[in-house]
Amino acid sequence: MKTQLKRFLLTLGFMTRIPVNVNLGEVKDEDMHKGFLYYPVVGLIIGLVDVLVYFLVTLVLPDTFGIIFALLANFCVTGAFHLDGLSDTADGIYSARTRERMLEIMKDSRIGTNGAIAMCFDIMLKFVGLSYCDMKWLMILMMPVAGKMVQGAIVYKAVYPRKNGIGIYVGTVDKATVIGTVILGLLFMGVAFSYWGIVMFAVLYLFAYLFRVYITGKIGGITGDVMGAGSELSEVLLILLVLIITRFAGFPDGLWTYLL
Repeated sequence: MKTQLKRFLLTLGFMTRIPVNVNLGEVKDEDMHKGFLYYPVVGLIIGLVDVLVYFLVTLVLPDTFGIIFALLANFCVTGAFHLDGLSDTADGIYSARTRERMLEIMKDSRIGTNGAIAMCFDIMLKFVGLSYCDMKWLMILMMPVAGKMVQGAIVYKAVYPRKNGIGIYVGTVDKATVIGTVILGLLFMGVAFSYWGIVMFAVLYLFAYLFRVYITGKIGGITGDVMGAGSELSEVLLILLVLIITRFAGFPDGLWTYLL
């Protein structure tokens, strides 16, 4: 139990700016790899912070401001970790350079035109999409979960493309851990969206895998930036899927509604 708590705290501390107990004893590579299991849980914690900010802001301001501050809260809690990955990935992949040069560009801390465009569209699609959602608070809660729960499709048995350095999770996460993230992801999506949650999970997971195939074809593997980009894109895709379902079948109320 203590080992699992350590792995959870390590993952939470790595993925967010939430302060955790730094006195965790000896930390092994296995702890980080096994801690991948808690990705969906970390996503849920981030979502809870975002939702709390949304509710507090909407007590005194219109919903639009609640959405803006919820997105801002997300960036503050995560340090815009994944958004930076999306920017770096877009800069590298769409630079029309050699594979080696793409990897160099992705490692560069400066933001290029493609990266700036990617970030702008990411934020814009989230803001507009949430504005049209019937249950904004639920979507704000589930977006980070969606981004984290599909990461297994991106990193499992993947290859790190650089000669120097190593991706913490790329190719190091075992099958049992990935299955664990899948189970947690399905559980959270089912509670949030009932059977539609299972359908959306399948679509999101397939998208993440196809994204991995596409990026691997470009740079020969997966990096931490690619993981971040996959997370951001999955969040946007979740909003789009819910809007499509809502238009043709009504908002997909989850299993939690039966408990009220």
